[in-house]
Amino acid sequence: MKHNESHVTSVERSRRLWFADSGRHADFNSLYTSGKYPPAGGKKTWDIKDAFVVCNELGLVKAIQETKKAKYGQGQGPVWLSNVQCSGGERSLLSCPHSGWGNVGSCTHGNDAGVKCLQKGLPRLIEVGCYKDSKTNRALRTLYAYLRKEIDWYNIRNMVTKCAEKAWQRGFRYFGIQFYGECWSDEEAETRYDMHGEVGQLQSKQNCIEGVGMHWANFVYKFAPWSDLGCWKDNTRDRAMEKLLVNLRSQIDWFNIGKTVDLCYQAAKKDGKKYFAVQFYGECWVDKDDTTYTKHGSSTSCWSGVGKQRTNYVYSVLW
Repeated sequence: MKHNESHVTSVERSRRLWFADSGRHADFNSLYTSGKYPPAGGKKTWDIKDAFVVCNELGLVKAIQETKKAKYGQGQGPVWLSNVQCSGGERSLLSCPHSGWGNVGSCTHGNDAGVKCLQKGLPRLIEVGCYKDSKTNRALRTLYAYLRKEIDWYNIRNMVTKCAEKAWQRGFRYFGIQFYGECWSDEEAETRYDMHGEVGQLQSKQNCIEGVGMHWANFVYKFAPWSDLGCWKDNTRDRAMEKLLVNLRSQIDWFNIGKTVDLCYQAAKKDGKKYFAVQFYGECWVDKDDTTYTKHGSSTSCWSGVGKQRTNYVYSVLW
């Protein structure tokens, strides 16, 4: 599963900043006058520090990349800010030094600056599997959401997202979907979900389909105990992560690469490290803090949550 990205291009009078990839918006806590404008005129000094301020102001996780030359399209109307010089710690773009409101010189929309941000959201979901249930002794004892009236039979997997959102709101780390639209969980779900055994391949009614349970079966999920921090470059002469903790390349399951991420997480947690990364599909790198993993810049050379050669896909341990 890839991390979510938002490409920021413009703001409007209603103090909202628009995302070019979807038309969605988030509150932008600075007042702009009528019309749509870019956050700032593009410049040689527009860098990742400026981008961090924009993403932080939007309430997103962090900046992945800064962009220039109207990469995500040109804005409309006057340009109001130019030569923005953020240090990265400001709470608002307008708190950064700049040339003055409306004092933009020759800056045009052809030089519009932008950012790519990592969004906040649900942790990654991990499929645990399809497990039997019993009417007289429920494996997961809390029916926290009954959504059968919302079932889309042409997109049954949509129920996974709905149950996940409500489970996360309730503080559950495991949940199961039964009878196509019942969301079940338990305070002791981690030790109870498999109490009646896993569903066999030859069973018909008591089974699962398209990621949801049918009659008397739960398709069980758990929230990953880590959060995604994105794909970042590495350098063999100046490592971005502190040390190579364990090499898992001999254990790679190419049909479920998520197992490698989970093994790296377990190793990092046991070693007491807050941050871990998977490089070259199976190398588990760790670090005690988040001060260096971005030092060589963002990368697109990752696949399914792991880095390729000289690339780290970075995570932070949640619990």
